[in-house]
Parts: sequence; structure tokens; C-alpha cells
Amino acid sequence: MIKDWHFRDETSVCLFRTVGVLLRNNKIFVQCDDGIYALPGGHVKISETSEETLIREYKEETGAKIICNRLLWVEETFWEWGNKDVHGIVFYYLISLENNTDIPDDCFISQKDNCNIMLKWVSIEEMKQLQIYPTFIKEKIDNIPDGIERIISFE
Repeated sequence: MIKDWHFRDETSVCLFRTVGVLLRNNKIFVQCDDGIYALPGGHVKISETSEETLIREYKEETGAKIICNRLLWVEETFWEWGNKDVHGIVFYYLISLENNTDIPDDCFISQKDNCNIMLKWVSIEEMKQLQIYPTFIKEKIDNIPDGIERIISFE
């Protein structure tokens, strides 16, 4: 079994994730768990590229096949989780669907083990009013960079 790039001990957590930014008709695709929103993605597995992870995660969670168009942001993020310090590295890709009908316009429940996760499209303006992670997405979504941007955040 291949392990996630996710290590922890008594005082700290280190992780590597990859996330997709999927846009359609001035809407962004998000997941929602108990009123908290996030962009879909997952932990990178050791010996798996970040693109391979994102393609696998989207297939597992939505049934959709995606294309990783390009890397947008690389984030170093720091936060506290209970009594542990977390240091995360996250790659954010601009993605598209191989077939636009793979993800419907209405909401649905994740097909993966997180069956309580709601997946849906929200307008860009509505997204800016939500409690969403990463928080920088509210500012950055209106000005997607031509190149790769590095972000350091303290959540």
C-alpha cells in the first residue's frame, strides 16, 4: 500500500496536498462539509505526482475525468490543529473536465468514503461570502496569474 505524503508526531503534522480550481459559467466547483467550504483535492501519495493525485482524487470523488491545465499557485500554509503545528505544501491547478457533462450543474454527495461531503457549483460572488479554504481564493480568483505564484499563509 502506498502511503500519503502526510506525516505526524506528538507535536506536528507535515502534509503535501494538491487541489483543483474548476471554473464554469462564472462559477467555481467546491466541496462543503458542515458549512465549511473548500476546493476539492487530496493528499499526494508517495511516488505519485501532484497531477496524478488530482486526477485520481477527482475520479474517486466525482466520477469525472479531469485535465490539469497548469499550475497556478504553490502554497506554504501554517496553522494549529488541536495541539499540533501543521505545515502544509499545497499545489493548486487550473483544471478542466474531459467531458463537461461529467459534473452536473446541481449538487451531489461525494462518491468516495467521505459520503457526507457535498459537491456543488457556486458563483464566484457567492463563494466570496462563504467560509472557504484556502481563504486566499476569495482575492486570487478574480486575477488568475499567467505564471505560478507562491503564497505563504497562516490560517
